[in-house]
Amino acid sequence: MNALTSYLPQSLRVLLFEDSALDAALVKKFLQTVGLHPRNIHHVDTIPSALQVLAREDVHICLADYFLRPSTGFDLMEEARRYDHDVPFIMLTAMDDRTVDDGALERGAYGFLVKGDLTVEGLERAIRYALAQHQRASRLTHEALVDGLTGLPNRKAFYERLTAALSENASRGGVVGVTLFNVNGMKFINESFGTGVGDDVLRAAAKNMRAARKPGDHLARINGDEFAVLMTKLVLPGDAVVSAKAFADKMTCNVETRDGEHMLTVAGGVATLTVPKSVNSQTADRLMQQANQAMLNAKQASRMRGHSEVAVARLQ
Repeated sequence: MNALTSYLPQSLRVLLFEDSALDAALVKKFLQTVGLHPRNIHHVDTIPSALQVLAREDVHICLADYFLRPSTGFDLMEEARRYDHDVPFIMLTAMDDRTVDDGALERGAYGFLVKGDLTVEGLERAIRYALAQHQRASRLTHEALVDGLTGLPNRKAFYERLTAALSENASRGGVVGVTLFNVNGMKFINESFGTGVGDDVLRAAAKNMRAARKPGDHLARINGDEFAVLMTKLVLPGDAVVSAKAFADKMTCNVETRDGEHMLTVAGGVATLTVPKSVNSQTADRLMQQANQAMLNAKQASRMRGHSEVAVARLQ
């Protein structure tokens, strides 16, 4: 989702999840009255079609009817989150029902409007407030989960995504892989050329990782000179090794810094897991420990040979 830097109704893109043609026509009329262009109002009445719009369009807000047989607006909220669509929801309902109201609040809806009480002014205000609140929440989330130097997710965000990936793969015995990379020589660079040059090297490492990323890969900077890759679209455990070597190759290069060129090499450790049906918090820790030990082994080999190395933990 693209956040609006300022509230401009003419630029607003709305997903309207509604199965009543009469109610949909009324909401569209209200939206156009406050300045929305008709082409920016995407009306759907099924969850699959709603997810298609969210994947295709930069939707700013979703107005979701509570009850669409056999689904509900709550079902759409959960599916949107499952597919990582970060869009604020305002629930619309024909029933002024406290249980529905509480359910919307509990699930993180940004507003709850009863159709019978709906006015142009009330709808516009609800949208404006929801966008402002969501923007504030997104900024706080970003600050808490994103590394300020590289723009990659941080350690906390990586662990959350790893835990989710293990849970998602538990039911089908899927394969999950983790690769940890340590940038070689950062202590020497920081002490000899300054931390500004060191920061340039780390930003270059992150940039090269992004260039090597494939669908299903999740990147993070988890420590000062350590990066991580979570691989969730593996067919076989050995695919993780191929992917890790591709990352290492991409990251191995001369990088431009404020003090001229510096050679970037890395040590990488790979660990994989065919996820069992039962997983817990220790499952993620064990996988990370295996990858870390493999990385330390690669670090020793890299020091001796002077170039990037990738070591593999026992494949599972």
